[in-house]
This record gives sequence, structure tokens and C-alpha cells, in this order.
Amino acid sequence: MPCPPDPFAHAWQDDAMPCAVIDIRSELRFWAETYARQPFHRSGTPFRHYVPTLKFAYDTYLLSRRRSLQELLPTLPSRYEAAALNGVRLDWPVASKVIARVWERLNAPLEDDPPLFAPTVMDERVLLERAMQHR
Repeated sequence: MPCPPDPFAHAWQDDAMPCAVIDIRSELRFWAETYARQPFHRSGTPFRHYVPTLKFAYDTYLLSRRRSLQELLPTLPSRYEAAALNGVRLDWPVASKVIARVWERLNAPLEDDPPLFAPTVMDERVLLERAMQHR
């Protein structure tokens, strides 16, 4: 079911707008914790230098209407250059790897994502034991 039209949204080619929400704060926390182990990481490059490129990747993904990254690649270098500030823009070879990793993460099956909260399974024996201890 398409989202209702937003008069302030990008002008789409058809009537249907993508319905997608990404918690960018959670995503940036994930990358802050893992960027040093990512294939795009360059030693000595602090996380804050990756943030504008990560945000560009998420924006591009949300606006892409689920098109493949390969389909978008011909236009991405110029769009990236226009969108990213000179002082914080990564070189395109590194930026393209960041964008590819974001695409992989967003297109991964949900089962591959770690749970947001540790699963807590309580069986009756544990509950009874705890209740007995508090008596």
C-alpha cells in the first residue's frame, strides 16, 4: 500500500512513494561501533569523517525506490560530490565502499541483524525458584 502523497517530498516518477523509515541514530551507533572493522575503513580516519557519507548512503537508499545499487552507480559520483561538503567528503573509491556496505546492511535478511534486545526466556522453574527466594 503506497504512502499518502507528501506535498514537500521529492517529485516521484509515479504516484507511489516508498514507505521506509530508518532510525539513523541507531544506524550511526552501529557504524560507530563497527567502522574500524569494516572493509572501507582507512587507518587514522576517525568515525566523524565517515558520517556524511553514511548519511548520503541512507538518503540515497531511501530515495532510490528499491533500485539496485548497480543501477544507481553511474550517477552517484556526481551526486555525492554535489551533496558532500569538500572538507568532509571521502575520496570516491572509499565512499563507494561505504555506500555498498550500507546497501548490504539494508538489504540483508532481518534474521542476519543482531536482536535489538537480548532475548530473555524465562521458564516456570526459574520464576518459581525466584519467587521462593523472595519469600
